[in-house]
Amino acid sequence: MKYIKIIIFNGILIVALLIGSVVFTPKTNKKAFGVDYVTSNKIFSETKNTVDVIALGDSLVYSSLSPMLIYEKHGYTIYDASTPAQSIYQSYSLLKKIYKTQKPKYIFFEAESLYRRYSFEDDIQNRIGVNIPILRYHNRWKNLTLQDFSTQYQLSDRDYLKGFRYYDKVVPLMKHKKPKAKLQPYALSYLDKIMALTKAHKTKLIFMSLPCAKTWSLERHNQLEKFFKEIGYDFVDFNTLPLNIDWNMDSRDGGDHLNYNGAKKASKYFGKYLAENYDLEDHRKDPKYANYELSLVLYKQRIKQKEMKTDAAPNIDKKEQDDDQKQENQDLISNEGQ
Repeated sequence: MKYIKIIIFNGILIVALLIGSVVFTPKTNKKAFGVDYVTSNKIFSETKNTVDVIALGDSLVYSSLSPMLIYEKHGYTIYDASTPAQSIYQSYSLLKKIYKTQKPKYIFFEAESLYRRYSFEDDIQNRIGVNIPILRYHNRWKNLTLQDFSTQYQLSDRDYLKGFRYYDKVVPLMKHKKPKAKLQPYALSYLDKIMALTKAHKTKLIFMSLPCAKTWSLERHNQLEKFFKEIGYDFVDFNTLPLNIDWNMDSRDGGDHLNYNGAKKASKYFGKYLAENYDLEDHRKDPKYANYELSLVLYKQRIKQKEMKTDAAPNIDKKEQDDDQKQENQDLISNEGQ
């Protein structure tokens, strides 16, 4: 009888978690409805099968690569599916979801996460956060509406920056500790899963290191170059290419991330690199990609307004940027001595 009661209790708990997870999961991809990292989630509002390149990884991605700058020059459709301190498990989980609505030809994966330390407890927390939404979104209880009791999702809110974040702050290069060149076993285990996933979807996976004076070293460069060569994958290290980054003018935080001036340089070179090395189509005259044309107009408006030092740009969510900075600060603390 005792064991039957335990089984019944566990059954009820599982059903409650399942129902609760459906209710508490945000039904839109808008910040006001409790979605974490809105810009990366807005990829699910993109027209089906229109994104040819996904840039996956942490804050180095959304600080360095401006998809609209590249689209303006080359007509390539790119989206930065990046979040602050993105763990490799989160990268894997996000990519699985992306494949439900997109068929990208190329995935560019920022290799920084291969050096990020994670414990068994971190792994469990990552899995719980992704797979049991009620635990992740439990604070939404006071904002629930009738829509939340439905299984219908309205992912209609698009990001005209396509995952990119605009930062114009300038902080000159600061002194940093030399990073350790030790690939983490936890990360490598999920790297195998990501490689298998991209192969299953016939997507070419390319690894990259984006500009970062804090976490880059020649030792890491040589290690990654050798590692990816041995397993048969392309690797491009933008720290070794002639981007003409001036770390006293092109960083927003003393050499960890690029600001907009630095992102322009990185994006220009990234577009050129794509054109010279990969087979991508120019979509600028294709009506199917009208949302990219509209996004380009809005993007130019925002840049112009920013450069004029006004606050009139549309859809600027300062709180979202503040949240990102808080997460990045936590990342700095958790990875000291890397």
